[in-house]
This record gives sequence, structure tokens and C-alpha cells, in this order.
Amino acid sequence: MVTIIRNILVIISIGVSISAIAQEPSVTYQLTGDDFILEKNLMPSLVSTPLIASKKPDTQIDWTVMASAHSPAQPIAAFIKDWDAPLESGTHAYAQGRASLNVRPADSLISYGLAWRYDYIMTFNQETADLYWQYQNKQLPNQNQTYAVELDAQHNERIGANVGFAQQLTSNWQLTTYANIWKGLHLLDGEARGSITSQAYLDGETVRNIDRLSSTKTYVDYYYDEPALGEENLNWYPKKPTGYGYSLDINLTGALTDRTQLSIRGYDLLGRMHWKDTPSTQYVLDYDANRRPVDMTEGQLDTDNITQTLPWRVEGSLIHQLNPQWQLGVHGQVNDIQDLYQLSAGYQTNEDYYPLTITGLIEPQTQALGLAVDSQYGGIKLLTDSLDSEKAQRSEVSLYGRYSW
Repeated sequence: MVTIIRNILVIISIGVSISAIAQEPSVTYQLTGDDFILEKNLMPSLVSTPLIASKKPDTQIDWTVMASAHSPAQPIAAFIKDWDAPLESGTHAYAQGRASLNVRPADSLISYGLAWRYDYIMTFNQETADLYWQYQNKQLPNQNQTYAVELDAQHNERIGANVGFAQQLTSNWQLTTYANIWKGLHLLDGEARGSITSQAYLDGETVRNIDRLSSTKTYVDYYYDEPALGEENLNWYPKKPTGYGYSLDINLTGALTDRTQLSIRGYDLLGRMHWKDTPSTQYVLDYDANRRPVDMTEGQLDTDNITQTLPWRVEGSLIHQLNPQWQLGVHGQVNDIQDLYQLSAGYQTNEDYYPLTITGLIEPQTQALGLAVDSQYGGIKLLTDSLDSEKAQRSEVSLYGRYSW
């Protein structure tokens, strides 16, 4: 599990991974006087929000791939390796990804598809980050200081299938709903809570790790498909659990005015995974250097049936068309732990044979910059706060394709 997480984050940090926002067909505009006339156009967009597309007679295939990561406390590469970069303020790290292949038969409002989803979300307080950074960089903790330990981690990887249904709410608004069925691939869900107090020692004194502690009482409780805390040393080799689940995706698209479009997309709403015979570790790390015995750690290893709540994600876009070529936009991304927004400006070329829409983006909260290129057959988008993979703390790349016959 740790290897999978590490590989996913490394790929994202060097800008090789790809992420995408699944879109409905968009529209182009023809300027006549002061009014826009909507015309059908098969060109989707990674950043613009399409208006309502009428039911198309052609069979259509759409595919998308997405990955996104943010690690404010450390660059993504350092976070998954040695935490050897200077520590910055930050209380979370996450990587989320999805891939899909959907087919909509000719003259049908129903679509069918296959999908993959990946979620790894971690939250912690600043004291936990400080303590771990000091340990990884072989620095002694502050003397006679008590650190509050707060850590939550959730990991889920799954594959599945879905059925989508498009419903025309009004002439300008359309709601597409997707029902997903999942088969679990990987699982980790747990927490750590407690406190650690360091000892006083002489400057320059060589101190073992255990001798740095005055006392600690920390509770650890987590479920997993593969042990991550050395449980194999206790001869614990549990079988991998089986997991099945469900979730709901929605895509609401419409026009606020002739020139302004809104799209809201939700993923894994009301999502649940049910895992059978899931291994778990619960223990209390209880150590006090001034007590006899000094170590009274105890715990248990067990298996149980559990229900895991899937991390949800909502993305939204608001686009205003200035003229047939230029558009401005505001975009938002929300998940369990963070809200991010982006500003965009896009330009559509006048090339009749193969028109392109080129869009620049900025994400003020992370100071990330992005560029998206869209065509009627596919597109790509890259957003990052640094082109240096060793320094990037925010990365997102997008790729999609579409074919009709």
C-alpha cells in the first residue's frame, strides 16, 4: 500500500500523471448584434462549462483520466520520501485520481461505462508534522515539550462500472446522474491520537530515540488490506479483505444568461464501501521513563466487517463569454479537507479545419499556474506551482478524448 501511494504521488509530482474533468458537449457562439446564437459543437473543454447538448444520433465514446495532489507542508516528492525539505506550514496532503470509459448508444439518453478511482487523504496537526520532520532529519525534539499527536489517514482504490442517465430539466438545464458499483482494490482507514513529551538532555549529548522520550500515551486504530506498522513481526499475516460498494456522480449543466454558463460536477456522493473480514490494529502506546515498568503498551490484532465512507469531490465552473473568441472563468474544487479555486482566460482560434481553445489558469491559494488546450477530439491541461518536480507542492494534469460514429 505504501509503495502504491508513493508511486502515485511521484508520478503526479513530475507532471506525468494525467487528470481530467468529464464534460458534456459544449457549444460555440455566433455573434449577431448584441445577442449570441448557440450552435452545436462537439468540442469539449477541460475548463469551460458546456451548455445543454441535444440528444445526438451518433454513438459516442468518452474517456478521461485524472490525478491531482497537494502537499503544503513538504514538496510532494519530499513528502513521500524523506521529509528532507525545509518544513512549511501545512496540515494535510492528498492525492486523488479517476479514469473512465463511457459509451452512449445512438439516440439514447443512457450511457454505460467502466471506471477507476483513487483517494489518499491525510490530515494532521502542525505539532505532528514538526515531530515527524525532526525525527526524519535526525534532529532532537525541543526539550521538555509536549507534542499533541493528531493524524487521520484514508486510502481507497477501486474499479467498477456505472450507468448514466441524462435528464432535461428545462430548455437550458440538464442533469446527468451516474450510479456506480465498485470492487475494492486497496484499503487503509485509521487515526492516531495522543501526546508525546520529550526529555531534557545536555547540549551535544548523543541520545537514542527511546531516550528522547519522557512519556507518551498515544492511541492507534486503523483498518487495512496490508499491515503498515510492522505487524508481521508479531506473526500477523491476515488475508486480504474483499470489498464492494456504491456511489453517485452528478453533472448539472446550464445557462444563467446567453453569455454565462454554469456547471457543477459531484463525484462519489453518498459513497460507501463494505469490506468483509478486514484486518485491524488497535493499541495504546504507553511509555513513561519515570515509571516502572516504563513500557505498558498493549493492543490487539483482529478482523471485522466494516463500512468505509468514500471521499467525495465536487468541481464547479462559471464561464462568461466576452465575444466569439474570448471567455473568462471561475472554477472551484472541493473535497473532504480543502477548497481551491482557479481563475481562467480562454481564446478560441479561428481555424476552420481544427479549431483550438487555449486557456490560461491561475490558482491563487497555491500560486499554481496552468495551461489547457482543447479540441473537438481531445485535450490536455497542466497545473503546477513549480516545473521542478523536487519543489512542486501542487500538481494537476488533465487528459480526455471523444469519438463519435
